[in-house]
Amino acid sequence: MESEKDYVILRKTITTLSTSFILAYLLAITGLVLQLTDEEELSYRIGNDMAGWFLMYLFYIGAVIAVYGNFVSVILDAIRKKWLPNMRWLFVFFHGIFGLINGLFFQDTYLAYYGMAAAVLYACIDWWVERRIDRGKSTKALLIIPLILLLLSWSILEVLSPSLAPFTKEDAIEFATSGEGTDIDLFPDKVGTWKGTFEGYHVQRSTRAKKLNKELYLVTFEENWTKDKRKGHYVMSYKVDRSSISGYGGNSTTPPYYKKVLEQQNSKN
Repeated sequence: MESEKDYVILRKTITTLSTSFILAYLLAITGLVLQLTDEEELSYRIGNDMAGWFLMYLFYIGAVIAVYGNFVSVILDAIRKKWLPNMRWLFVFFHGIFGLINGLFFQDTYLAYYGMAAAVLYACIDWWVERRIDRGKSTKALLIIPLILLLLSWSILEVLSPSLAPFTKEDAIEFATSGEGTDIDLFPDKVGTWKGTFEGYHVQRSTRAKKLNKELYLVTFEENWTKDKRKGHYVMSYKVDRSSISGYGGNSTTPPYYKKVLEQQNSKN
């Protein structure tokens, strides 16, 4: 009994992994093709996009097959071996029926058809794996070939992906000023200086960027203000790259009129 149990576990494990891998790969490629068809330009890192969708599909498909698919398959297999040992095609047919029922349960026609196709694929692979194991032959190819196909597809799509545009200081400033509701909203959104007055204060705000290394910039916002004999200096600096922004430092005190300026700006928005 223990040997039979190990045999079934091995067979179903190989079938589950292979079916999940193949279905996830096909759905990821199909979704990517449809996405590219709807867009005028290719996105960056297409291979990574495909790999991300593949992993997401693999997780959900694998979970459904591991729980529902194997449960149904073990029962059907037991029935076939006891009463219909020579009608393997019927075993495949009933797998498809149960896959169809699973989709109809969620009242989704497309899901029903996908479920039926997935169940038939599972049954065919399980049949093949059973024959290979019974004859003492290896089933490694069923796991290795899809993996090679995935890596090959990822490589080709990465090569076909457009080169990522350089990250410039203008991009860094745009990224740093893209938020809302902060002091940065008051500064120019490009390199330059703004001058003006507010409630008697003469204000000068400057935005500048300095390249630190490849695609890393120090973006600085500096403000000078005077009123009668009073004057002040306010600086905020940030390190900015393509995907993140972090505070680098600053000095002095926030200008006394900032609260009113921000209130007026928020009321306009």
